[in-house]
Amino acid sequence: MGTLFQDLRFAVRQLRKAPSFAATAVLTLALGIGANTAIFSLVNSLLVKPLPVPDAEQITTLAPRENNGPLQQTLSWNEYKYVRAQSGRSFSDLFAYTINLDGLAGMGQQPQRIVTTYVSGNFFAGLGVKPAAGRLFLRSEGDVLDRDPVIVLSYDYWQQRFGGDPNVIGRPVTLDGHPLTIVGVAPKGFSGMQPFLKSAAYLPLSQLPITGTPIDTINNWQTRILIVNGRLRSGVSVKQASAALNVVAQDIVRLHPDVEKKLSIEAFPEPQVRINPGDPNAIFVVAGLFLSLALMVLLLACINVANLVMVRATAREREMAIRTALGAQRSRLIGQMITESVMLALLGGGMGVVLGMWASSALSHLDLHADLPVKFVFDFDWRIFCYSFAIALLAGVVVGIVPALRIAKANVNNVLHEGSRGVTSGRHWLRDGLVVLQIAGSLVLLVVAALFVRSLSAMQTMDFGFKPDHVMNFAIDSHQIGMNDGEARDLAANITANLHQLAGVDYVSHAGSVPLGYFNNGGDRMVIDGAPVPADPNDLNAGYNVVSPEYFSVMGIDLLRGRAFTEADKEHSADVAVISETTARKFWPHQDPVGRTFRLAGEKDRKLQVVGIARDVEFQIFGGAKAQPYVYLPYAQHFKGNTLMIFQLRSNRDLLSLTPVAEKTIHALAPQLPIFQVQTMRQALYTMNGILLFQIGASLAAIMGGLGLTLAVIGLYGVVSYAVGRRIHEIGLRMALGASRGSVFRMIYRQSVVIIAIGLGFGLAIALLVVRAVRGFVTVSVWDPATYIVVATVLAMAALASCYFPARYAMAVEPMVALRED
Repeated sequence: MGTLFQDLRFAVRQLRKAPSFAATAVLTLALGIGANTAIFSLVNSLLVKPLPVPDAEQITTLAPRENNGPLQQTLSWNEYKYVRAQSGRSFSDLFAYTINLDGLAGMGQQPQRIVTTYVSGNFFAGLGVKPAAGRLFLRSEGDVLDRDPVIVLSYDYWQQRFGGDPNVIGRPVTLDGHPLTIVGVAPKGFSGMQPFLKSAAYLPLSQLPITGTPIDTINNWQTRILIVNGRLRSGVSVKQASAALNVVAQDIVRLHPDVEKKLSIEAFPEPQVRINPGDPNAIFVVAGLFLSLALMVLLLACINVANLVMVRATAREREMAIRTALGAQRSRLIGQMITESVMLALLGGGMGVVLGMWASSALSHLDLHADLPVKFVFDFDWRIFCYSFAIALLAGVVVGIVPALRIAKANVNNVLHEGSRGVTSGRHWLRDGLVVLQIAGSLVLLVVAALFVRSLSAMQTMDFGFKPDHVMNFAIDSHQIGMNDGEARDLAANITANLHQLAGVDYVSHAGSVPLGYFNNGGDRMVIDGAPVPADPNDLNAGYNVVSPEYFSVMGIDLLRGRAFTEADKEHSADVAVISETTARKFWPHQDPVGRTFRLAGEKDRKLQVVGIARDVEFQIFGGAKAQPYVYLPYAQHFKGNTLMIFQLRSNRDLLSLTPVAEKTIHALAPQLPIFQVQTMRQALYTMNGILLFQIGASLAAIMGGLGLTLAVIGLYGVVSYAVGRRIHEIGLRMALGASRGSVFRMIYRQSVVIIAIGLGFGLAIALLVVRAVRGFVTVSVWDPATYIVVATVLAMAALASCYFPARYAMAVEPMVALRED
């Protein structure tokens, strides 16, 4: 221990003697460690950090699968109750929830739009959380629909809306016009099961009819709206629980063969399907990709500092040789150099953590273009600290070990005889090799960054199947102020008529959802009259939207055949539908679908006649929805349960100046009605279902590519500068013997070009292997030669530019001055 403290004091003295070297090394490592800290804080929040509940590792998520298809996220009310009753041996508790948006109002107050979570009675007990005030739900609450009119507030909402008043317990409120009683407050720090969506209040599942969903629909075995979690019993593994769940699933299929087909249910650790249950491995692949890119940045930083340390170690060769001659052990010298490098790395790690948390804070303020309490929160915790400390320690060892071993292997006699210039003969192949690695790594980072940036550019200019410009969106939900379906229909008609009167408005429509948006009408199964039922019922799946007559004109969606909806398509007229071109090709191949009929499984008694075929539209980038069958239904015939409406205006006027006038028009008809998601359709494209993830990915990749380029250029500049400095005597001798200044300039550049060329070639070979891992996350071809040519050219030009000043310095050497140097 005494030796360690001596090494630490010696390292501090050495670094104080070389403040420029220390500052450069610390800052370089801080950039690499900061990039890693920022990316890991994101991964930690998404995939690693457990829920803030006791024994969170026991919490699992149930994911059903039909006909060996993709994993799904939800179970139906009846499926959940049956699975819960049959799974007591594997789970101590099985609880469910679903998320909604509702309007909460105190007595005499205007409704406030909040995120609500409808939960089973055992939800809080299963998670093991305790109330901050009052009580939480009883296990018996929530099992019988339309019962138990109680509500629990989240701690943050209690503080924000009610000022933390303990007397709020027992107070009456209304939710969507329905009376409820506040019975408790959830604990501080718990805001629901979704890491970035904060619930303001919790209600029993029995209050689901408040949302406007009919009781018959909730009781339908195929209405899957509940996310189900379970707490494993002690000694039960996830694999054992999944095996037991599949037995239960087979029982469900056997008991209800008319609605359940080849059902299986699997259990997963809660973080594993927190983001994408369809493919639990997809998010881990993305996380691994960006962590790998960040580690590559750190590697480049380490190589940079290693070169600096080697330069400094070479200058100290004579000192080390004298100490060795005086009896110092080589292991002692190696230990001192590694201690110095680790100290540099830990200092860089401390600064890197600060930079990383600053970057994480910037990410937490990312505009998600959502009028929802969605926020990325990257709290610093022990996992981030351990990760940052580990990579800093690793960086210190990597930076110090190679120069230390090089010094240890040096011949003492040769070093002492060489004088203060040290050993200069031969090529410094190790230092040059490290620069080659820097250039190669930088090229890989730049290629990946270019692919992501080009993908974002392609997405921004792609043909979505609709025209997003000159369209403004306004979302309302009349159910939040207690309106029934009929009142909502009348309000929609009045809003449409009044908005039509505004100057400059060409078309007005409303729909249950907009392409790439956060809200979605959902989907159903099509039943084609006269067609055989396929072996896999999923082949009948189709998305749908409920729209008003001018929707296609507002959105600029072309009709390929037939007609759009008109005012004549009313409640009691013949039921009609417009289908997408993919729907037409899939269900009526080589036929004219116009005039044909079909049904939706959720409304089997209603026969829908196809009156038009619309062009395919992108509805969800990552879901491949453009190739998915899609159906449009007229709002006038399907207004029941569809109180959420996104009104859209198409106008050539300035949309921002039109916004307050349109909002005033809506509030003149319904003063208490919340208006949300007010944005242009172009802004609405930047959602999690749209191109926002491409924007985030491109930004992160571009930052790491820029860091890699910077580190490579600085590293090459440092090595060439050092090489010129060490060869001043040689250069002076060459010039004294007749070498021209131009030939000296070319000599330095020629040696640099060789290093750059080898690095580029090596980097291209690695890049061609690495891009295979990203081809599933970019929309452009990963083999596009133009990308590689442009990136290699930019890197080569930057690298050559970094060699210019050292070469100019060499060219300006005065022979007589250089020859007088020792």
